[in-house]
Amino acid sequence: MRRLLCAVFVLISYVQCKLWPKGVVHYAINKKDYDPHSQDVIASAFDQIEREVCVKFFNTPLNFNATNDEKILYISNPAKRKDCPPAGYNYDKHIVDMQIGYKCLNEHDIARIVLDMLRASVDNTVEKPNSNDLLRKFQEVKGDSNTATLLSASDRNYINAHYLEECENLVKKPVETRRSTSWTMEVSAANERYYKDKLWPLGIVMYGYDPAILSLPEYSKLTYAMMVIELASCIVFKSFSKKDPLQPKNLLWFGFLGEEMPHLGFLAENQTLSISHMAHGAPGHTAHTINALMRALGIPMMSNRYDRDNYVTINWKNVAMMSEHHLERVPEDAWLRNAEGDGAPYDYDSVTHAPVNYMCADCSLGEQTVTPVQDHLWQRTLSMGHHSDLSPADKETLALLYNKECQKRLASDYKK
Repeated sequence: MRRLLCAVFVLISYVQCKLWPKGVVHYAINKKDYDPHSQDVIASAFDQIEREVCVKFFNTPLNFNATNDEKILYISNPAKRKDCPPAGYNYDKHIVDMQIGYKCLNEHDIARIVLDMLRASVDNTVEKPNSNDLLRKFQEVKGDSNTATLLSASDRNYINAHYLEECENLVKKPVETRRSTSWTMEVSAANERYYKDKLWPLGIVMYGYDPAILSLPEYSKLTYAMMVIELASCIVFKSFSKKDPLQPKNLLWFGFLGEEMPHLGFLAENQTLSISHMAHGAPGHTAHTINALMRALGIPMMSNRYDRDNYVTINWKNVAMMSEHHLERVPEDAWLRNAEGDGAPYDYDSVTHAPVNYMCADCSLGEQTVTPVQDHLWQRTLSMGHHSDLSPADKETLALLYNKECQKRLASDYKK
């Protein structure tokens, strides 16, 4: 349907459709241009817009690997502008720039700017107006605080009509395929392509730490999780000191401040991570620290599998604002299959599976973000994310993916 609409529009007015895939806009905010309060205002406006149209806005780390298919909306204000005149949006690049002037940091003006950006994704041939009258028309507008919605009915209908098919793809269940009854998997060519840049060389994870955290229970929890992974795999976590003659250029640095979660897989630069966030997740999420380390190793969460909607339901309305990207589905190429092409069985016991309150805004009254399908007597609800040891499937996944890297390390050690 969307392709048909695009074709019709092209014949009429040479429009080029570049809709955001699955109706999801991945965005990143330049923290140097906007203070924490301004960032919250922008995120809050996105949250309100989500209530009016089917498009979702997922806050994404700045190190997100943008591609032509998975673009990122980069919100910045390099010129430190106060106003926000009409702007053109270039959808031919991996990064789509959107500037918000400081006087426009309110929900109504942000909604207007976002509407222009979404319209441009449908028709990105719209040129920036040069008329002074139009420029005055699009200066910051003081919205009516009593207005219940940010977008007009016609604007909502326009966006929803063009994004209907894409939005359905976000929650559309994939066709069920045959599943293997046992974990006897192998690494396919598609798996190798997906994990090519995500595996740590030689299976060695370098990490460092602020000496001030050594006495904290959070650090003990972190090192225990490292030990659990080392005992179950060929992975080695190697600490380094600033006194070492060779300083690594890609390591995990743990301190009081830093990112909440590591990058998915190896990153060719240093990462600074918060020891508090690494050690503490959602209430009762026993596997949080191990899951975070598995993420650093490049292993996606089981509950983010491409076909996870056949096994769990994601209640997006309960997901904490700016945390939605942690619950996005991962491409099919990330998952192992056996020689016959049968997919690996879904593993509710995996340490990478999210608990029912994962990334929840407020689950104090029993709300859930991840609800298992057909959960007899709440067995899965009570067990998901509460395992402290790797499941057999977790162990086999690490063994298969890191086998070659570990063999390289052992071969180099033997030569010595």
